[in-house]
Amino acid sequence: MPTPTASTPTQQPRLDVALTVATRDVEVRFTVGSGETLALVGPNGAGKTTTLQALAGWLMPDSGYAHVDQTVLFHCPVPHQPPTVWLPAAQRNIGYLSQDPGLFPHLTARENIAYGMDRAGITRRRARLEAAEAWLQRVGLAGYGNRRPAQLSGGQAQRVAIARVLASGPRVVLLDEPLAAMDRDAAPALRELLAEVLRDQTVVLVTHHQSDVEALADEVHHLDPGVSPWE
Repeated sequence: MPTPTASTPTQQPRLDVALTVATRDVEVRFTVGSGETLALVGPNGAGKTTTLQALAGWLMPDSGYAHVDQTVLFHCPVPHQPPTVWLPAAQRNIGYLSQDPGLFPHLTARENIAYGMDRAGITRRRARLEAAEAWLQRVGLAGYGNRRPAQLSGGQAQRVAIARVLASGPRVVLLDEPLAAMDRDAAPALRELLAEVLRDQTVVLVTHHQSDVEALADEVHHLDPGVSPWE
């Protein structure tokens, strides 16, 4: 079975972000180095998930910018005015993993993983399914390819979700509390898996758990409500 390497670019990008969302009292500015994982930490309401939503293309900030190397995700130079650049979410090539696996219930685990592989340049059905099988092995679910989400445990479903995100070949991966819904027994193994499969990826991690930061993050950025990052 081939090793799923198609989704791992040879040169990982750098991510530069600065944004404000006045209605949520959010001001954020940070850089993620090439192939590094940055943990965003802070109290509820500090803007962690808001930042991920803006990067994913689901929320338009009042002002700011985000660049993935030379690709501009958005540029909003004048507060409350239309952006000069706004790349639609579907064109950003960003993977998003939350505590909810969000698997398609009518597709098998193998088909869920294969779903977005055309973005990674894998377009033929047979090639997608073969690559999906390789990912199932990599996340410890060999033999589970024909199962649908309802037939998987919570930890197994999250493993499929991890594989689906990475199999699409994202340039940046966003993790929004990916282990928050896992029980104490399942979380350590999933944390170890994430540390392995995200190695050399450019990642922004949102978490409240110090264990996630210690296992996954290269750098930590603290968000404090009401404190401007430009001061």
